[in-house]
Amino acid sequence: MASKRRPYWRTFGTPTSLVLYRTADGWRYAVHFTGPAGIAHGTLAGPPPSSEPDIAQAALVQKAEEPTHRRPDVLWQAPDQPDWWTGTVTVAGPLPPA
Repeated sequence: MASKRRPYWRTFGTPTSLVLYRTADGWRYAVHFTGPAGIAHGTLAGPPPSSEPDIAQAALVQKAEEPTHRRPDVLWQAPDQPDWWTGTVTVAGPLPPA
Protein backbone atom coordinates (compact mmCIF):
# COMPACT_ATOMS: atom_id res chain seq x y z
CA MET A 1 0.00 0.00 0.00
CA ALA A 2 1.39 3.37 -1.03
CA SER A 3 1.93 6.04 1.59
CA LYS A 4 -0.35 9.08 1.41
CA ARG A 5 2.20 11.30 3.12
CA ARG A 6 3.36 14.26 1.10
CA PRO A 7 7.05 15.15 0.87
CA TYR A 8 7.94 17.68 3.59
CA TRP A 9 8.71 20.37 1.03
CA ARG A 10 5.15 20.17 -0.30
CA THR A 11 3.89 21.49 3.06
CA PHE A 12 5.61 24.86 2.51
CA GLY A 13 3.71 27.53 0.64
CA THR A 14 4.95 29.64 -2.24
CA PRO A 15 7.74 32.08 -1.31
CA THR A 16 6.54 35.66 -1.85
CA SER A 17 9.13 37.96 -0.30
CA LEU A 18 12.52 37.94 1.33
CA VAL A 19 14.00 40.25 3.97
CA LEU A 20 17.73 40.49 4.57
CA TYR A 21 19.55 42.60 7.12
CA ARG A 22 23.06 42.87 8.47
CA THR A 23 23.83 42.79 12.18
CA ALA A 24 27.17 42.89 13.97
CA ASP A 25 26.93 39.10 14.40
CA GLY A 26 25.96 38.22 10.83
CA TRP A 27 23.27 38.32 8.17
CA ARG A 28 19.68 37.69 9.36
CA TYR A 29 16.80 36.81 7.07
CA ALA A 30 13.09 36.10 6.77
CA VAL A 31 11.30 34.32 3.92
CA HIS A 32 7.55 34.89 3.71
CA PHE A 33 5.30 32.18 2.26
CA THR A 34 1.69 32.04 1.15
CA GLY A 35 -0.68 29.09 0.69
CA PRO A 36 -0.16 28.01 3.51
CA ALA A 37 1.16 31.22 4.95
CA GLY A 38 4.24 31.23 7.13
CA ILE A 39 7.68 32.66 7.74
CA ALA A 40 11.09 31.01 7.86
CA HIS A 41 13.77 33.08 9.56
CA GLY A 42 17.23 32.81 11.01
CA THR A 43 20.88 33.62 10.42
CA LEU A 44 22.77 32.91 7.21
CA ALA A 45 25.68 30.64 8.05
CA GLY A 46 27.84 31.44 5.02
CA PRO A 47 28.66 35.06 4.35
CA PRO A 48 30.40 37.08 7.08
CA PRO A 49 28.84 40.39 8.15
CA SER A 50 31.53 42.27 6.23
CA SER A 51 30.56 40.70 2.88
CA GLU A 52 28.83 42.65 0.13
CA PRO A 53 25.01 42.61 0.07
CA ASP A 54 24.85 40.83 -3.30
CA ILE A 55 26.73 37.85 -1.82
CA ALA A 56 24.31 37.65 1.11
CA GLN A 57 21.34 38.06 -1.26
CA ALA A 58 22.52 35.12 -3.38
CA ALA A 59 22.98 33.04 -0.22
CA LEU A 60 19.45 33.92 0.90
CA VAL A 61 17.93 32.93 -2.45
CA GLN A 62 19.71 29.58 -2.11
CA LYS A 63 18.44 29.30 1.48
CA ALA A 64 14.87 29.98 0.28
CA GLU A 65 15.25 27.16 -2.25
CA GLU A 66 16.13 24.54 0.39
CA PRO A 67 12.73 24.02 2.08
CA THR A 68 10.66 24.41 -1.11
CA HIS A 69 12.83 22.71 -3.75
CA ARG A 70 12.03 25.68 -6.00
CA ARG A 71 14.48 28.27 -7.34
CA PRO A 72 12.81 31.68 -6.91
CA ASP A 73 13.62 34.72 -9.05
CA VAL A 74 13.89 37.72 -6.74
CA LEU A 75 13.73 41.42 -7.55
CA TRP A 76 15.63 43.30 -4.84
CA GLN A 77 14.50 46.83 -3.98
CA ALA A 78 16.91 49.62 -3.15
CA PRO A 79 17.42 49.75 0.63
CA ASP A 80 15.31 52.30 2.45
CA GLN A 81 17.23 51.72 5.68
CA PRO A 82 20.95 51.10 6.21
CA ASP A 83 21.89 47.41 5.99
CA TRP A 84 18.30 46.32 5.24
CA TRP A 85 17.08 44.84 1.92
CA THR A 86 13.74 43.46 0.77
CA GLY A 87 13.09 41.34 -2.27
CA THR A 88 9.91 40.35 -4.05
CA VAL A 89 9.68 36.88 -5.56
CA THR A 90 8.73 37.49 -9.20
CA VAL A 91 8.73 33.80 -10.17
CA ALA A 92 8.62 31.10 -7.50
CA GLY A 93 9.72 28.36 -9.88
CA PRO A 94 7.90 25.16 -10.70
CA LEU A 95 7.05 22.55 -8.10
CA PRO A 96 9.18 19.45 -8.60
CA PRO A 97 7.39 16.14 -9.08
CA ALA A 98 6.22 14.53 -5.86
